[in-house]
Amino acid sequence: MRKTKIMVTIGPSSSDPDILDRLIGEGIDCARLNFSHGTLDEHAEVIANIRRLSKKHGRPVAIFQDLGGIKLRLGRLKEPVLLNPGDNVSLVPEAETQEPGALPFPQPGAFRNIAPGHNIFIADGTIRLTVTAASPSRVEATVLSSGVVSSYKGVNLPGVPIDDPVLTEKDKTAIQFGVEHGVDWVGLSFVRTAEDILYAREHLNAAGSKAMVMAKLERGEGVDNIDSILPEVDGIMVARGDLGVEIPMERVPIVQKQLVAKSNEAGKVSVIATQMLWSMVVAPVPTRAEISDVTNAVLDGCDAIMLSDETAVGQHPLEAFEVADATINETETIYPYFSDLGSEDRTQAIAYAAVRLVRSLGSKPVVVTSTGRAALELARFRPNADILAFSHDAAVLQKLCLGWGIRPGGVIPPQNDIAELVASVIRTGLENGVIEKTDVVTIVHGFLPGVSGTTNAVQVLDMREYLANVEIESGATAKK
Repeated sequence: MRKTKIMVTIGPSSSDPDILDRLIGEGIDCARLNFSHGTLDEHAEVIANIRRLSKKHGRPVAIFQDLGGIKLRLGRLKEPVLLNPGDNVSLVPEAETQEPGALPFPQPGAFRNIAPGHNIFIADGTIRLTVTAASPSRVEATVLSSGVVSSYKGVNLPGVPIDDPVLTEKDKTAIQFGVEHGVDWVGLSFVRTAEDILYAREHLNAAGSKAMVMAKLERGEGVDNIDSILPEVDGIMVARGDLGVEIPMERVPIVQKQLVAKSNEAGKVSVIATQMLWSMVVAPVPTRAEISDVTNAVLDGCDAIMLSDETAVGQHPLEAFEVADATINETETIYPYFSDLGSEDRTQAIAYAAVRLVRSLGSKPVVVTSTGRAALELARFRPNADILAFSHDAAVLQKLCLGWGIRPGGVIPPQNDIAELVASVIRTGLENGVIEKTDVVTIVHGFLPGVSGTTNAVQVLDMREYLANVEIESGATAKK
């Protein structure tokens, strides 16, 4: 099985049930819903279709709720404005203005921190301004690069502190919706500090969310504060689009490698996003450079790559997925398996011991997990065999679809007895075809089944010996 996962953005090009059916059937691991676009009713319909089709194909698919977050945009312009190098332009904190030579920028919080010398990038950096004078009510700037500015274009302010909370009121409404519809992951946009994560978790907890949390790294502050952010999240997304505007573009590939390495060291999921197969938005085949980009992301060690416009609004969503899938499979033939990382606690040490046994015995790694953490810790060491995850909670297995090399093995009933727990795993694995009667399996579990944080045991079982001596078919464990 392909170890590096693929997150696919669902949009107008892929939300049709027939297209979704094919994507899920062909093996997408995670469906991203961008809450910057679409209505809640539209998202609800897509979620329902994903869950239905996932059940049809017998394979879990994670649902990733990508919150819109703070998005700096211009206000409404009466008509598009052509800006040329050397032009002087003003920005005013209004939703709309009739003043000649002024651009509406309804972000009063940003005006407090803009100062002369700061750059203002509009429309993903295609139009660049430099600030010459600033006050809380007006910013004067000189145009550096030409372009046409129209209503609601995105604005980036690299190096300018933004004081607004990481969650908008729209995000808070979306979080409640996500709880009601059982999303598996929540992506937080515009993350700058660990305090942003703590603030968001307060709202998630208050809403009753059980989703895993991913920090989207789109600003320089997020990169600078990665060491304090990682302990507070379950994963990170390297959002290269905005990041390539916020920091020098030539730094992005290096930063990508550094962030993935830190994420792996911490045992957190990492996703590489934006423009992986950008040309396939319109073209039926990618450029060779794009293939190399996917390959390098895999070899960097990320857990997943993300397709955005390629599958959301592109003309070839199925082909884009197939290209990504084929590229990853080919790359993994030279993947550097078995990472030799250190262990910071008992769960990591147990996982490391299990992976060493997998390597020396050629066994299948199996993990029983209540929250998903033990499975992600096994994945941290990058074994060359699929990590078979079992849980009493189907939602946990859905979340783990985004973890490197993790394959849902099946849902097992809660057990209080270790022997019954192991028998239940073997029985379910045999029924689902993920464990064979000739396998050797290395099983990681805890001394209190169903209780998180108790992982402390590794068992190696030769199925031929085990099945010859233990009766599991009846649902109760007994020696033969």
